[in-house]
Amino acid sequence: MVETAKRAVARPDRFAERGLEQFEAKRFLYQEEAATNLLHLHDENLSYFDDNGNVCVGKKVLAAFNKLTPDAVYERAAKFWRDRLSTDQPGRQQ
Repeated sequence: MVETAKRAVARPDRFAERGLEQFEAKRFLYQEEAATNLLHLHDENLSYFDDNGNVCVGKKVLAAFNKLTPDAVYERAAKFWRDRLSTDQPGRQQ
């Protein structure tokens, strides 16, 4: 039982690392792509549908991903993460 609980706690970090690998390979990552890859696991802590029907990365996975990508910004309109540009405003979302 304790082992199962430890694995459940580690899962968001593990999936955030997978997202980091995808981000580093392309230097961008669409939220829908990342969240859809997690949907098949049927765990709302990893991904879920919001009130508007959009597939979203789970909050714990997102928090772990944000820690791993401090220089990435989130393009809110297009719903993807990318490298920060010198012309970006302060903050995570653009």
